[in-house]
Amino acid sequence: MSENGKVVSFINMKGGVGKTTLCIGIGEYLANYIGKKILFIDLDPQFNTTQSLINEFDLEDEYLNNYTEEHENKTIKRLFETQTTLVRKVDMPSPDEIIVNLNDKMDLLPGTIDLILVESDKDGTKAKKVKKFIYENNLKDSYDFIFIDCPPTISVYTDAALIASDFYLVPIRIDRYSILGIKLLKQIIDRLDDNEKIGIKPLGIVYTMVKDFTQKTLQLKGTFEKNEIVREIGLFASITSYVNDLLVGLQGNISSKYKKSREDIGAICEEFLERVKSYESE
Repeated sequence: MSENGKVVSFINMKGGVGKTTLCIGIGEYLANYIGKKILFIDLDPQFNTTQSLINEFDLEDEYLNNYTEEHENKTIKRLFETQTTLVRKVDMPSPDEIIVNLNDKMDLLPGTIDLILVESDKDGTKAKKVKKFIYENNLKDSYDFIFIDCPPTISVYTDAALIASDFYLVPIRIDRYSILGIKLLKQIIDRLDDNEKIGIKPLGIVYTMVKDFTQKTLQLKGTFEKNEIVREIGLFASITSYVNDLLVGLQGNISSKYKKSREDIGAICEEFLERVKSYESE
């Protein structure tokens, strides 16, 4: 257990890049193969991280029957509740109220589609809720890493994740639109840095779902890597390969269950830890 855990946002402003698979893959590997304590926070209204993990740990019925009921809403939505009357004060929930234990090394703060019902952040307080929850409950003392799965959109949840994070990691597929998500992400981070001085640092970009490097993909890759923003964020040497069984969830959405993706995620985790350590030694 770390006395100074790190919060990492997995983020790209473009969907379909394997963000959730990479978030779960790195977290599960660090937990079950390297012994790190991991908390997943699902801030994407599509709540794919939640669906994958509750399926993996056979918690579907419990999630449907208990976690999303109004009297026991054990999801991330609890953090964003607002005061609706003068007599009813909305308290920040405790970790026990909303964090689900998966195993000895992994916990989950579940997401929910109901996040789409949360009102806009008129005074900027909602964007600070996740950071407040982490710091008021000393969660960085309880976990080695807190991984936040972010939505691929500009929203209060994107802001909340980045404000709470020490680092961000960008999964990306090699295609002609890959640079657009990176540019938009950089604009959001620059805006938050100007307004909030968040000081978030890039861990790097990870190429995901890579098939054979054809002449066309190599050309796209070369163009992408010449971009100044890409060079600033940095690139992982390790990649994830296209593994069809993982994408269709033949044995679930956990990378380590499939031989090739287990090798890929192991290499990425090794590089991930080295990159975090390099910041600590600065």
